[in-house]
Amino acid sequence: MTAGERTTLGAAVVARPRSRPAQWQPYLFMLPALVILGAVLIYPLAYSFYLSFHDWTMQTFRQGVPFIGLEHYVTAFSNDRFWNAMRVTLTFMALALTFEFTLGMALALLLDRLTVGKMVLRALLLLPLMCTNIIIGLMWRMLFNFDFGMMNYLLSTIGVRPVAWLSEVQTALFSLVAVDVWNTTCFVALILLAGLQTQSAEIHESAQIDGASALQRFRYVTLPLLRPSLMVALLWRTIDTFRIFDVVFSLTAGGPAQTTETISLYIYRNGFQQFDLGYTAALSMIMIVILFTFALLLYRLIGRLATLH
Repeated sequence: MTAGERTTLGAAVVARPRSRPAQWQPYLFMLPALVILGAVLIYPLAYSFYLSFHDWTMQTFRQGVPFIGLEHYVTAFSNDRFWNAMRVTLTFMALALTFEFTLGMALALLLDRLTVGKMVLRALLLLPLMCTNIIIGLMWRMLFNFDFGMMNYLLSTIGVRPVAWLSEVQTALFSLVAVDVWNTTCFVALILLAGLQTQSAEIHESAQIDGASALQRFRYVTLPLLRPSLMVALLWRTIDTFRIFDVVFSLTAGGPAQTTETISLYIYRNGFQQFDLGYTAALSMIMIVILFTFALLLYRLIGRLATLH
């Protein structure tokens, strides 16, 4: 067989299409994961969507689950308590994200410039992330205790009267924000630190040689290069703060006077205390749509920033 014939035969072997079982083989390997995903995610989501158009309550479900159309959605959007929960959630999200990204940026810049003890500080920053949120809530509930809490003890040492951190309308929401900032600022700082360490030192040195001040280098060099990391952290924290539940439940349970009742807590009360599952499903669908909208907008923004970068 000549060299040309061997080349032709090899090309024919390579070009030969795979058999049908070989084409389905990747899907067979994926099938167990798809079945599990469908069982734990897709089916409950589809059933919740179906249930949101039906009247299912603990008192009446034995008589049937009648179709009522968009009644639950109309009830939600005309309910003052729903709008109060949305206002509390968005206020909490705005305050928490503002403080977390401000402090997270400062910590990231500090760690990026340190030369001694950097690994130890990184390990210490991870400590709040190692605790579950319900434990964090119980711990801070003891710290905020009016009579025996450490916070009021520290205030008493400087002559300040005790503060009812979790039971006063003026302080309850800000106390929740403080707990969330303590818990997740380190997460934001680590993401931003990773972004800072991917930046080329030559760019900053060139800007410094050109006469740019430290503030100008931060504004026109560091921040533009850090935008993808900022947007990734913002996407994660936006979703996380919007659906916050466990810390609020363990600290204030929505009080006082519903000033800390987030949308997740409002949904929980309708579903697991009043057992109005049809209305709860409609509220969950509204929450999913809002979160999907947030995620989509931020994802598209991340894609544009990455393209510019």
